[in-house]
Amino acid sequence: MKSQPVREQLLDHTFTLIRRRGFNGFSYRDLAELVGVKTSSIHYYFPCKEDLALEATRQYSARIAEQLRLIDDKLSAAERAERYLSGWSFDSDQICMCGMLATEAESLPESVHAALKDFFALNERWIAQVLEQAKAEGASAQSIDSDRLAMVIFGALQNGLVSARLFKSPQRWQAAAELLRAAVAPRPN
Repeated sequence: MKSQPVREQLLDHTFTLIRRRGFNGFSYRDLAELVGVKTSSIHYYFPCKEDLALEATRQYSARIAEQLRLIDDKLSAAERAERYLSGWSFDSDQICMCGMLATEAESLPESVHAALKDFFALNERWIAQVLEQAKAEGASAQSIDSDRLAMVIFGALQNGLVSARLFKSPQRWQAAAELLRAAVAPRPN
């Protein structure tokens, strides 16, 4: 069995560390211990922590973008929403990496800040498209613009993970997921 390259190990552990502790909650020393390398090896791949966080954010965003791309746009809005929600996972000791980083927005380097904005916009655009599809399919009338409602829903999902982690209760996230389900539900006859 071929071992994973050091750079990929560093990124994988970074995903976990950020999801658990945030950007400011771990050091290169913590990461070096997990991977079994010297901190100088980390600096070879990522000269500073900003470089590491930026690459982790880009890769995490690319993974999510690919998941969104794979949700068939020929499905109904409700089915697409369910597929989207199934990609979220509740883990009582980790939350969405970009959501965790967003909680530290004021202390993040500008390059990471910009990448996080792109991640949020990606999700909000996708949700807005599904909301527009739901309107076209006859979903209950929405009294708020789809773009704005998408921001609210994505914010609720992110906060739902934070709240679920705090209370160790997946029902906190499920309550946020119901907001999206309700927004795309067909109008009752």
